[in-house]
Formats: sequence, C-alpha cells, structure tokens
Amino acid sequence: MSRPVRVQLGSGAVWTGILVTHVSFCVLFSIDTLFLPPSAVGFSFLLVAALLVGAIPAVVIGWALGMPLGALLQPVRNQWLHVAAFGGLGAAIGLPFGGFADPPMLLTAAGMAVSAAMGRLSVWRLTRVNDLGGPPAPGAEAP
Repeated sequence: MSRPVRVQLGSGAVWTGILVTHVSFCVLFSIDTLFLPPSAVGFSFLLVAALLVGAIPAVVIGWALGMPLGALLQPVRNQWLHVAAFGGLGAAIGLPFGGFADPPMLLTAAGMAVSAAMGRLSVWRLTRVNDLGGPPAPGAEAP
C-alpha cells in the first residue's frame, strides 16, 4: 500500500530551507552579544564565526533529519502542520544543547525551534501541492 504524495519539495527548496534555517539560527544565537560590554566579543564577529563553523553541521543535520521528516509529511496537505513539525524537530534537536545545561539555556532550544520553523515557512511558495493525493503533475506549482 503506497501513501499519497500531496506535498512535494524540490532540491532547490530544500537547500533554501537549510540556508534560511542556518542564517536565522546564527542571528538568534549571536543577538545576545549586543548586550555585552564593548570589550567583549562583538555581534558581527560571533555571527560570522557561527555562520562559518556551523555551515557543515547545518547541512548534515538539515539533510539527515529534514529529509526523512519531509518524507513522512508528504501525505499531509496542511503546510502549517509541516511548519509546526519542523519547529518541534528543531526544539528536540536544541534541547540537548541548551535544555540540560546548568542553568538551562532554553533560548538555545527555542532558537533552534524558531529557525527550523522559519526554514520550512520560507519554502512554502516553492512547495508543489496535489489535492488528489497522487503524484503531482510536472510543472504544477503551489498558488
């Protein structure tokens, strides 16, 4: 028994989602440095460092976890559920990095959740939707 394919993303949309997720998380991760004294590490330095150091892990995690989740969500037509599922996945990934610290840095988990949801939301218009549940027609675009 095969599952219907109602929502489908191309590889360009996947790369766009990964890029938006990575950049938005790096900005959220670096924003707290704006409130540090001037002698501390600056926002732009930390942002560039996070963008460079986190690029490879973002691509690996984006493909390794985002692609299976996207495949599981193909029968679900409601794209808001897709955005929520990606946000939940981001929170689940972020929880070990910040949620179990002493004191808990829940903003890390929340930042990953928000950035993953923003990444999926950014490709909303690049999504092909088929209401009938079969394979989408070639060239069919979301309105």
